[in-house]
This record gives sequence, C-alpha cells and structure tokens, in this order.
Amino acid sequence: MGSSNLTLIFATLFLYLLLHFPSQAEARALKSPAKCPKLLDQVCKTSQNYAFCVKILMSNPLTLLAPNTKGIVVNALDMVRKESMKTSKFFDGLANGKGTVPAFKPALRECASDFKAASGLMNLKVLEGEFATMDVNYALDDARSCETKLAMDKVHIQSIPAAIKSWKKFYAVANAAALALENLQK
Repeated sequence: MGSSNLTLIFATLFLYLLLHFPSQAEARALKSPAKCPKLLDQVCKTSQNYAFCVKILMSNPLTLLAPNTKGIVVNALDMVRKESMKTSKFFDGLANGKGTVPAFKPALRECASDFKAASGLMNLKVLEGEFATMDVNYALDDARSCETKLAMDKVHIQSIPAAIKSWKKFYAVANAAALALENLQK
C-alpha cells in the first residue's frame, strides 16, 4: 500500500471520528439520563397509569435530555398536543370519508374540532402555574363533549372507542405533567 493511500485512509478515519464524536456539550447532556428516572417519577407519580406515562415519555429522546422537571413537562405536553392533533385528524378523516353515514358527519366534525381545541390547551404558555391541571381538564371536557355528541347522534363506528381511549391515556400523562408543574410553583 502506498504512502498516499495510507494517508487517505487515516484522513478519512480522522474525519469520520471528528464528525461523529460528541462535543463536550453533547457529552454533558448525555450524562443527564442518570437524573431522568427521578425526574420522570416526579412527573408520572400522579398519573393514572404510571407505566404508560414512563413508557411514553421515555419513547422520546428529548425526555432523556431534559435538564429538569419543567423540561420533561414541556416534552409531555408536546407529545399530548401531537396526539390530540392526530385524534382530530382521525375524526376529520371519518367525517370526510365517502363510506361514512351522512347523519354521522356533523358529530364527527364536532369531535375533530373538540380534539383540535384540546391540542391548544397542551401548551406551557397557556397553562398558568397553580391552575395548570384545571386548564388541562378543559381538554378532557372537550373529549367528553365529543363522546356526548356521538352518543346523542347514535354514531357507532368501531374504531372510535379505541381512538378516544388512546387519547385519554395520553391525557393522563398531560394531567400528571400539569400537576408536576403546579408542584414546582409551590
């Protein structure tokens, strides 16, 4: 092997390591997960489903990098906001589906609107310190409004109960996060 080939190999290896080796700031951030279980416990301990709360928060890498409880709360609310929008789009899809019974469409559109409104409540800027859980509970009111409208209009679509049940599991994470936020303020 020639000298130039060997130099090229070492240069390539050096460049690869340089680009893929964490900086000092990244290395410090990677140490954060040691604090993560304690921080997750502070957020999830009041959740209706502790295991789901921890599982869902751990599924997002940003949780591992959260420097404090407030960072995990922000991440939790963001995840629940996305789930609310996903549920809203689910109802939109049903309302606009060609195979949907026309009499069901107004209730489905209202549900899409309810879950869209719920997503707006999952925002740290909207939540006010000691009233955070009350604000998050308004999102649950939106879900209940949807369920009431579906029952009144006798809407029976097999996939709806599972979608609402899934959203409520995420809601429980948001409620626990809001409670953790309130406790931080005390």
